[in-house]
This record gives sequence, structure tokens and C-alpha cells, in this order.
Amino acid sequence: MEIRLVQFRQEELLGAADYSDNNQHWADEEAATDSWDLPGTGDGMVYVHRKPETEPGYLPVHTAEAHAWRGDVTVEIWVSGTKAIPKNKIMDLARRQMEQL
Repeated sequence: MEIRLVQFRQEELLGAADYSDNNQHWADEEAATDSWDLPGTGDGMVYVHRKPETEPGYLPVHTAEAHAWRGDVTVEIWVSGTKAIPKNKIMDLARRQMEQL
């Protein structure tokens, strides 16, 4: 699991919003991905990738991610493992992290 909080110096542009939107765009582009709104964030999203990443000689890696922002801070969460990542796991992590902001 990896959680990143990125703070932007927003003088002329809403850097946090743009950064989060860009991450959401690329997550949406990935095939075999389910997505849900992250409640309480306005435009935060949670993604579960149904197709694991595979590489010869290694176990398949399942992934999920979440992207949201509040004020000048973005939240990026990535979870990976050898078993499918349930929606409730990534959703709960994202909700708890947003509560801390």
C-alpha cells in the first residue's frame, strides 16, 4: 500500500484539482477497471482494476487506486496484492485518509 499527500502552492491555478483530474483520467483509461465516486469529496474517485498485472515468472498483481483533493492537497492511494482488491478496502482507506485532511 502506498499513500501520498501532495501539497501545491496554488497562487494562480488550482494545481491540486488539476493533478487529481489528470490521475483520474489515466486510471479511467485502463482497461477492465471499475470506478466509483468517493463520497464527501465532490469529485474524488476510487478504481479497482479487474485484470491483474502479469509478468512471466511472477505472481499476478491485483491493483486498486484512489484519487481526490481538498484545498491545496491531493490524496493518492495505491493498493496491490496477489489477491483481488475488494472495493470496500480501497474505499475505506480513501474515506479515512480524506477525514484526516
